[in-house]
Formats: sequence, C-alpha cells, structure tokens
Amino acid sequence: MYEQNLQGSDLSIDSALSMGVHESQSLFWERHIGKCPAFFQWATPMLNDQLKLDASADDLYSAVNAIDFSNFIRVEADELTYPLHVILRYTIERQVVSGELSVNEIPSTWNKMMKDFLDVEVTEDSKGCLQDIHWSMGAIGYFPTYLLGAMMSAQLHHYCTKDLDVGVLVAKGEFKEIREWLTNKIHKHGKRYKSLDDLLLAETGEILNPKYFVEYLTKKYSELYKIE
Repeated sequence: MYEQNLQGSDLSIDSALSMGVHESQSLFWERHIGKCPAFFQWATPMLNDQLKLDASADDLYSAVNAIDFSNFIRVEADELTYPLHVILRYTIERQVVSGELSVNEIPSTWNKMMKDFLDVEVTEDSKGCLQDIHWSMGAIGYFPTYLLGAMMSAQLHHYCTKDLDVGVLVAKGEFKEIREWLTNKIHKHGKRYKSLDDLLLAETGEILNPKYFVEYLTKKYSELYKIE
C-alpha cells in the first residue's frame, strides 16, 4: 500500500524513505487497525460465518492479542514481547561488530539473554540464534528497523485519531479515509524528507517519540489483562 501510493515516477524521490518508515506502514494496519477492538466489531460476523465459529468480538480480540511468554520465535511473538526479541538481536550484533563478542559466543549469549528477558530455555539453535536469515545474508543492523517502525506506527495512529474518528470508521469497515490520511502524511512524500525524523516533524509536528508506543502497549495490555 505504501509503495502503491508513491508518486510513481522512476526518480529516487518517489521511493520508500527507509525500512523503518516501510515497517511502520505495515504495522499501522496490522496492529492499530487489524488488532484493535473496533476491527473485531466489524470482522467477527464474517469470521464466525466463514470459520464456523460462535465467538464474540471480545473473545476474538482477546485471543488475537494474547501474550505468549513461552515463545522462542521472533516472527511468532506477540507485540508486547516482540521488542525484546529485537533488543536481544541488536545487542548481540553490536557486540560482535565492536569485537566484544566472538561469533562462537553468539549461541550461549543468545540463550542467556532469552532466559533473562523472557525466562525461556533455548534447547536448540534452530529455535535460537539460527532462526532468522538476516545475519547469514549480511543484513547487520536491520533488526532495529522493526522497532523503529513499531514506534512510528504508534505515533502516526495517535495523530490520525486526532484528525479522524478511527474507531468508528474501523467498526463500520470503512478504511478509505484512514488510507488517504496515510497517503497524504507519508506515502506521497517518498524521499522528499531526509530522514524519518524530518518526515514526522513536518507531518505531525514532532520527531520520533517512543512515548506513544509505550502508552499504546501499557493501555492496551493493562485493559486486556485487567491490570490496575
């Protein structure tokens, strides 16, 4: 959707600004639209019909957003524990690049950090340091873009809700105005701005601010798990 709404020329300016921005666009729809309560108000009748279920919107919302602290795999992680998977990988690759950690030490360091972060015992490297393709293909420093995208998507959602009644639109299955908002704020600009921060400053009034991501996770999971 991001690339479909770029200006469409063959010029460099009409391409995605960065992988962090790219990731923010997929996470905006996946998390802030597709995993919000309003989405399940709209989608539950269709899901019940197509999957032969008898579930309430609350049942499906809770199931889709459940936390799994026993999970080993980054791509299967829930959005609350996912940042820890990214922090683990970025910490290790920084230590390897700086010479603080040898390649042979990666498995044991990984396993210790998984235990420290998530209390998970990694018993085989296929569920540990060998589960991703990034390092083997030379994509060192790529993992942080996932977390940058998560923070940016939360910030965009915050500002989108100031301009649009997002919950009402989603509950009715009306996504056009949301897409157009993103196109005007993000998509159409391509590489007009020098950085993610410059883009956010121009279009939302502030550079990347992690508080929106923290507030989003805190509010969502406090309500979901009834934590006061």
